[in-house]
Amino acid sequence: MSKPQFMRLGATAILLSSLSTTALAQAADLPEAELILQLDPIIVQNTTAPSGPSRLVFNHRDRTLNLAADGGELLRSVPGITSGRMGGHGLEPVIRGQQQNQLNIIDAGAFTFGACPNRMDPPATTAAFNRADRVIIERGYHTVTNGPGGSGGAIVLEREAPVFDPGKPWTLSTQAGAASNSDLREGALSGALDLGSGFYLEGFTEHHEADNYVDGDGATVRSAYQQQTAGVTLGYVGERLSLAFDIERDEAEDVLFPGASMDSPSSETTVMRLRGGLEMNQDVLQRVEVNAYLGTVDHVMDNFSLRPVGMMAARTPSTSDTYGGKLEAHLDFGRTTAKIGADLQSNNRMATFYSAPAAMQAQVAAENPALARFLMWPDVTIAQYGLYGETETMLTSKTTLTLGGRYDYVSASADAANIVPGGSALSPNDFYTAQYGTTFDNNREEHNFGALARVEQKLNDNATLFVGVSRSVRTSDATERAMARNNWVGNPDIAPEKHHQFDVGVEVTRANWQVGAAAYLDQVDDYILRDAFSVPGVTTYRNIGARLVGLELDGSWQRGGLELSGDMAWTYGINLIDDRPLAQIPPLSGSVSLSYGETDWRAGARVNWADSQSRIDPSRDANATTGYATLDVFARYTLSDNAILHAGVTNLTDQTYANHLNRPNVFDPTMVQVNEPGRSVYLSVSAEF
Repeated sequence: MSKPQFMRLGATAILLSSLSTTALAQAADLPEAELILQLDPIIVQNTTAPSGPSRLVFNHRDRTLNLAADGGELLRSVPGITSGRMGGHGLEPVIRGQQQNQLNIIDAGAFTFGACPNRMDPPATTAAFNRADRVIIERGYHTVTNGPGGSGGAIVLEREAPVFDPGKPWTLSTQAGAASNSDLREGALSGALDLGSGFYLEGFTEHHEADNYVDGDGATVRSAYQQQTAGVTLGYVGERLSLAFDIERDEAEDVLFPGASMDSPSSETTVMRLRGGLEMNQDVLQRVEVNAYLGTVDHVMDNFSLRPVGMMAARTPSTSDTYGGKLEAHLDFGRTTAKIGADLQSNNRMATFYSAPAAMQAQVAAENPALARFLMWPDVTIAQYGLYGETETMLTSKTTLTLGGRYDYVSASADAANIVPGGSALSPNDFYTAQYGTTFDNNREEHNFGALARVEQKLNDNATLFVGVSRSVRTSDATERAMARNNWVGNPDIAPEKHHQFDVGVEVTRANWQVGAAAYLDQVDDYILRDAFSVPGVTTYRNIGARLVGLELDGSWQRGGLELSGDMAWTYGINLIDDRPLAQIPPLSGSVSLSYGETDWRAGARVNWADSQSRIDPSRDANATTGYATLDVFARYTLSDNAILHAGVTNLTDQTYANHLNRPNVFDPTMVQVNEPGRSVYLSVSAEF
């Protein structure tokens, strides 16, 4: 039995056994204001609430940010975050020039990794943003407690138990919206039920779908998709104990990608997690938290279901199964608090490429073993076992010192590396030997050490200065380590990246204005370079020295009903070995917003802008890009105590432009990159009962 099959059977067993035994409940003893979605007037510009330099709590429920296709698009509104587009769905977030598993995306304690070798389904696409009570954004390496890697930062979705009003044992919220460009439609419904004695039940369902959109020139961009998500939570909250068991299912269908040679007719993600904590209140030991999770992803991409087939029909079914968990103790030593813990993250991936002349399309669709050309992910398992500790000490009433250390043991294997697929004469090992002179017959092991030190100094009641240094290590993923096809080969012996970072910043908050600024330097040993220029016609991987430096600035001002805010971010990345720019580094970019409103309404405009980017890796970046500025207008009106209406127009002037990180448009040769949408009018209503 293969590992993915075994894990699916295990997931089913966990589900059936847990439904009858998992404890559930209402958080009657938690502050109501922290947990219930309030439909109070929304401050449009201040989409993030600062909770420390470079650490933001993102207002992900602000509908004036436009109707986002997924989390990757939604996160573009966060200062310092942008994302690359391959189509209308599946946008890839980037923070400080880092992306993919250089970022930790954690949804209620669980990691989920997509199953597409070409990253049609990055984690932000399936993360349940609408279920989150808080979305915490960390730009840079802030803590050792968020699992292995995460050198560029973290996106953490947190959930709390529901709170019920006296005499009302249920809550219900709903939202619906539409946008003109692409005829986007979306709807969501969620609710909670008090079962009594501390037990509760939550459920939600969402539906999103869109047709192709048009760019500013009126050209059609293949970007249609459908996505359905549903889930249920059983929970319990007592005086000291809290537990919750989640089951969630996400299905994406008929997703078109102009930035890829295939589309995705089907992608299915199932996540189960158990999470909870116990208040100990035993002198030093204050609390113990635990979580365990299992995620399975089944993905299919082909070049004939949703587009005209060319000379060759191709199909790649793939799976990605992740399980893990964490046990963490919270300690209190007076002026010092601490967290110590252990965590596990194990991911298995399998992908097989089938291909044949177009006349044999039916056999390719049936995945005839004789037409299997490559084992692109040859049953690759990467397991990481971590131990960590982190302390926070109040040195004085104005000075806080944070210290952390982390150790990760990594084991990587490729159990099918020596198998020759039915339609080929070469095994994955043959490709590794041809490029690197090695095989993947033996497991690879790593011992990775990370640490951080951070000082935050209150200059006065309104200003905070911080200085941080850190070392973080991320191991290679299944693609970097084990991809196996004729023109794309992973390196089994690739070393993990070691990021040595220094950042400094200041945040000043006054009665009617706020400003924050940060600068960082990241010196990287063994940076994992996706090398598309050293070997003609073949993408390989090697370690290099690299450097990333950057600046971030954001601020806001208000007086009366008038509000002004803005942000900007800049990153510079260089390959020190080859003396050439790193690929996929965003240009200087940001936004400026101005609005006016009173209690029941607000209206305004926002300019989104980016400078040109000429520092590119021509083997990876689509092209040098010119700068742009787009204008959005928006409005919010409170319909009643329960409902709010949002409306607006994005890209009002109908500009034709592409984000620098967008993929090359391989479907339409008249477009260099996948262009962003042109003008779009949107309308949405949200309500709570």
